[in-house]
Amino acid sequence: SFADSSLLSERKRRDREERLNIVLWRQPLVTLQYFFLETLINLKEWTIKLWHRRSILVSFLLALAVLTATYYIEGTHQQYVRYMEKKFFWCAYWVGLGILSSVGLGTGLHTFLLYLGPHIASVTLAAYECNSVNFPEPPYPDQIICPDEEATEGSISLWAIISKVRLEACMWGAGTAIGELPPYFMARAARLSGAEPDDEEYQEFEEMLEHAETAQ
Repeated sequence: SFADSSLLSERKRRDREERLNIVLWRQPLVTLQYFFLETLINLKEWTIKLWHRRSILVSFLLALAVLTATYYIEGTHQQYVRYMEKKFFWCAYWVGLGILSSVGLGTGLHTFLLYLGPHIASVTLAAYECNSVNFPEPPYPDQIICPDEEATEGSISLWAIISKVRLEACMWGAGTAIGELPPYFMARAARLSGAEPDDEEYQEFEEMLEHAETAQ
């Protein structure tokens, strides 16, 4: 039993060393071969999953066709289409900033300090200066201009300011959550592929799970 365990550990070590050598700048042909094979396997799995969920796929395509027709056909509904389009791109902008803040791109970029924080600060300052958050749109949010109507002194509240910036803050927060997903899926793929990190604590944890009577 001890010899089998030693042989298994040695085999795992050799397999791990071989996997580390399969990189594009050392073995480009082998790496590209495995890449294309993995791509074909993933496409096959996705095709099978889509076929099993073909009713959902057809419904999605029909909804997409209806939305496309609504977007391009002229009519009185175009004002609502333009409003929804503006809101969509505004939300996508803040979600993208949230993703960049979470990912960082190796620069430590934190978009709250660079974008969301200054936006909230500018809205707060303008709200107390104008005694209102009903800034005319447009030019808001590109420019913050006080509304024409008169507002009573001290009528602005903290809750009104929070309500004014809640969409941007929520979209930014959703983006930071989305930015955490790629590391999770990469770690999950590495775990499913059988690659074991060179970590003694991780190996001890694996041994503890193997000897555990019930899964924790």
